[in-house]
Amino acid sequence: MKLSALTFLLLVVGGVAAIPVEDATEGIEAVETESGLDEVTTFDADAGDMFELSADDIYTVDATDGTLVIPYQNDSLACGNTLTESEIATIESQFSSALSTFNAQSADVLAAAGAKRSAIPVVWHAIYTSKSVGGGYISNSAIKKSISAMNAHYKGSGFGFKLKQIKRKKNTNWFKKMKGKPSDSYMVAMKNALHTGGAGTLNVYTVDFADNTLGLAAFPWEYYGHPKRDGVVIQFNSYPGGSLKNYNQGKTLTHEVGHWLGVYHPFEGGNCNGMGDYVVDTPQQKTPTYGCPKSKNTCPQSGGDNIHNFMDYSYDKCMTKFTKGQMTRATQMSNAYRF
Repeated sequence: MKLSALTFLLLVVGGVAAIPVEDATEGIEAVETESGLDEVTTFDADAGDMFELSADDIYTVDATDGTLVIPYQNDSLACGNTLTESEIATIESQFSSALSTFNAQSADVLAAAGAKRSAIPVVWHAIYTSKSVGGGYISNSAIKKSISAMNAHYKGSGFGFKLKQIKRKKNTNWFKKMKGKPSDSYMVAMKNALHTGGAGTLNVYTVDFADNTLGLAAFPWEYYGHPKRDGVVIQFNSYPGGSLKNYNQGKTLTHEVGHWLGVYHPFEGGNCNGMGDYVVDTPQQKTPTYGCPKSKNTCPQSGGDNIHNFMDYSYDKCMTKFTKGQMTRATQMSNAYRF
């Protein structure tokens, strides 16, 4: 989408039948804390936490474009991140100032930010109602595959993610009754109790949303006003090989982490004439994409919608890329607010 006003490129968001899982409790410690945390798995800081996809993982690869392929069916799920045009205008003005402040720092500070972006620590909070996969008690293996898939999706961007801890918490209200709104009382209570680390630590929470939300994220500029509310919350069975049809290649996490890094939807604003997502190399787009259409063009002057972009709403099998501009924006946003 075209920029006009900015001088720099803003290219930078009860019980269920148990299924046995061989490593569901591997390396877990029983923990009692003030927040009632049930279990914690901590991974080595220097090894074993940048997981690679192995030959026995359950993916198949499309021979034509190399994307991960699994069958899907569901049109109605969506991301919970929405902003008004006036909110975005305010955010972008503040971002311009914050980025200028960061860019004025020393070379050492700039280099340190790059190092932090390449190894972002991840704390995964698996909320559950029963010790079964359907009850939210997803395995260490599923979580590792999610991190592996996300690293593959962000490959070449300068961003990398390292799994540091898996924390499991039994709470039926948080797991089953939460809706995809930042102000939801269950979400606020969960994050206040469990959030770990600072602005540069990615907290991931998995729940079974009570509405049609796939996930939502705190944007980077929100951290200093509400640090405990930082992180991303995703539908628990959207991990690679999960049971959520059409959304089980782990790309919900990739999408929401895009917001966490400061990237908007490509259809932001819902028109063909505004600033949209403030990225120059994503064509203008008026509406979200659902399913996996062969083509879609809601703004004819732009040459086609972003149906294969991780920040649209397409099925996972249709999502294959970020643009260079989106990752430039993510870098600038994370520099200004996270690292």
